[in-house]
Amino acid sequence: MKLKTIVALSLTAAMALSLAACGEEAKSTSTASTSTKTESTKAESTKAESTKAESTKAESTKTESTTASSSTASSSVEIPQAVFPDGYSNDDLEGDEKIGTIYDDFDYNSRDTYHVVQMTAGDDLLEHQMFDCYKSLQDKYNFTIEYATANRDDEAFITTLNTLIDRGDVDGFIIEANSYQSDALLPILRESGIPWVNEFTEFYNEDGTLACPTVIIPQWQSGYDSVSFMCEHFPEWWGTTPDWSDIGLISVDFSVSQPLADRTIGIKQAFLDAGGSEDHVFIEDSYAMGESMWMTLEAGYEPVTTIVASNPDIHYWIFSSCLEYYAQGAARAAEDLGIDDKMCISCVGSSLYYDEHDNGYDGAWHSTIAINNYAYATPLILGVMAIIDGRVTQETLWPDKHNYFSDTDKYGVWRADYTNVTKDNYHQYWDAIEKKYGP
Repeated sequence: MKLKTIVALSLTAAMALSLAACGEEAKSTSTASTSTKTESTKAESTKAESTKAESTKAESTKTESTTASSSTASSSVEIPQAVFPDGYSNDDLEGDEKIGTIYDDFDYNSRDTYHVVQMTAGDDLLEHQMFDCYKSLQDKYNFTIEYATANRDDEAFITTLNTLIDRGDVDGFIIEANSYQSDALLPILRESGIPWVNEFTEFYNEDGTLACPTVIIPQWQSGYDSVSFMCEHFPEWWGTTPDWSDIGLISVDFSVSQPLADRTIGIKQAFLDAGGSEDHVFIEDSYAMGESMWMTLEAGYEPVTTIVASNPDIHYWIFSSCLEYYAQGAARAAEDLGIDDKMCISCVGSSLYYDEHDNGYDGAWHSTIAINNYAYATPLILGVMAIIDGRVTQETLWPDKHNYFSDTDKYGVWRADYTNVTKDNYHQYWDAIEKKYGP
């Protein structure tokens, strides 16, 4: 489960951003898909100004966390409020807000078949999972999809992108690349005249403003929600309601990725807002632990065993982290320490949580933030095709979503649906999201 050796910090951050996107296991795949596979870096080294903008949304009232009340999908699938009370959903759209979404009343077979290229920075499992999502949507929305990756080579990204543009058969791009590449890629993409949207990260103009539409998960808010949910439910899981002076928070960060760091900031704030003490907050940086610990189970296991042993006066523990690996490690530590009944674990991401519970796990890892890849893939493909149609421009796509980094974002930032799930409802939510956004 350990990450392969990364020779440069930018590449480290690229891998981290892939994980930041969906919380999936983004291990590198050895097979190259096609000769056009290239990849650069997706280091979400988000500019400090933009990062601050999300962090300033860190109000204890959870402003961004709109209640996922009856999320009625285009396929008439309902997600009951009583089952999924928290999270983020994209419903109740009106007028032009529906263009480039699943609620768009448009006949996709009334036009020619578009050819779209998913151009990625890294050849990771997550990108292949996204490509599989796009492929499964081809017949429903009348397009073909091609995968191209730069294999974490910035120069190869530019070369391959120019080759694809010069080929003359590409109608649109879904670009997955790091913010620091904006200066190199933006002129090429804009000069090409080919519509494009960004997957998982943000591109910036020279003045630091957002440069194109993108789809993300609200980083700070998802971290916040993971802990606030546990704080609401730990009395039933622990069978008691301890005084906050007897509760500690443990989290594991990956500091070189700003999106992951933002999740950790949200995690800490939720604990403090619920009544926890700053003195009882313990945050470890897995990046500082050394390369052998980056994105591993051990980076969650070792801090938990050490911190719990060093603080015998704290009897109950909440753990949440920016990545699933660390939560899985914390779950192993809770088992070995014999504190499953005095610990609550969550994280942002759900694939490992699902694997654990599908295989009979029944310990302290009670909940998780569930994210389904279709919640990213479908808005991205529908968004770029709406631009190709000429029904919207990059600037007018998702007009209700121009308020993520500031109240006057030039471009829309689509927040992917997510929610807290438990062992009792995780499959129900997963199925509902696939019916809502899937083929």
